Amino acid sequence: MDEHEIANHVLAAVDQAAHQNAANRILGVHLEVGGRRIFDPDRLQHAFTEVTRGTVAEGAQLFVKILPVRHHCQNCGHNFDAGRGESPCPQCRNPHTELIGGEELRLRDMQMDDVA
Repeated sequence: MDEHEIANHVLAAVDQAAHQNAANRILGVHLEVGGRRIFDPDRLQHAFTEVTRGTVAEGAQLFVKILPVRHHCQNCGHNFDAGRGESPCPQCRNPHTELIGGEELRLRDMQMDDVA
């Protein structure tokens, strides 16, 4: 999913939430993105500005938080944060771990104005 697609998905969720809450304007959008997703934050900001033109979210600030990549140890069951690639378990040092988080794309919060 490229930056433009992410921006469109965010706008769809924002638009729906604005409608449900009778908001006339969105001031800020807080997005959480898993650390395994490869994207350019500057390009995402630009795409968000483009796709929100003429919508309730026009001019809204986009705040992006990168979430850690989560791993699960297949040996001892420990869950831990690590990098994108293979990472040994910090608890038992077993090299056999599986990725369990890092692909998330979550609309965390929004600031709305002019709620009717």
